[in-house]
Amino acid sequence: MKNIFLTGTAGSGKSNLTGILSNWYQQESKNVITVNLDPGVSNVPYGIDVDIRDYINLKEIMDKYNLGPNGSLVLASDLIATKLEQIEEEIDEYNPDYVFIDTPGQIELFAYRNSGPYFVKNIRNEANVNLFLFDSTLVSDPSTFLSIALLASSIKLRLGIPQVSILTKKDLIKDEQARILKWADDFSELLDDLKEGGEIYDLTSRMAESVVESNIIDELIPTSTVNNEGIVEVIASISRIIDRGE
Repeated sequence: MKNIFLTGTAGSGKSNLTGILSNWYQQESKNVITVNLDPGVSNVPYGIDVDIRDYINLKEIMDKYNLGPNGSLVLASDLIATKLEQIEEEIDEYNPDYVFIDTPGQIELFAYRNSGPYFVKNIRNEANVNLFLFDSTLVSDPSTFLSIALLASSIKLRLGIPQVSILTKKDLIKDEQARILKWADDFSELLDDLKEGGEIYDLTSRMAESVVESNIIDELIPTSTVNNEGIVEVIASISRIIDRGE
């Protein structure tokens, strides 16, 4: 099976994109299932085939360990790795070709604690790819765009699998899209748009120069789940990595 993970900051559109992509594959007669790895989610816009909430209950964790909401989420995230065998058994019952894995909204709990990388490394697969979502409502400012780009690089380092960068909610930033894509294509353009002067400028410019040299983002694909713009391009990028091994 081929696994497609979706990561990004809270509210970046992971669940919406999971629903759109899995539905497209199903319409193309592909054998595909969805996996929800967020123990704290209430509702999602797609039918969940395998659900971590069947194994991890936040309220039970809060009551058993006398934890608040944040503490219970941390412990729940740590427990995800312990449920890998059960999740794999459920997945195997479907015998899917493609598995879309919707990760927790709190990206730091999945990527920076040991459970998330362990899960990614050890789940059975023919190929893995991570879709990292840039929330367009956050990245219209040069310094914030740079911060999220560095986060994307960090997530790629932590998970250790090929990554596709996606700009979500393009319908909300029609006037800013060209500028954001310009930054992604050439970080020297981002330096030109920074407001000069002060400590923040000096720090941001040094970070941007490092990003320019490291070439963090190969391509940023603008998408909208409102009108499905960019979805074909995302699917093509997924295919190049997990089907053709590029």
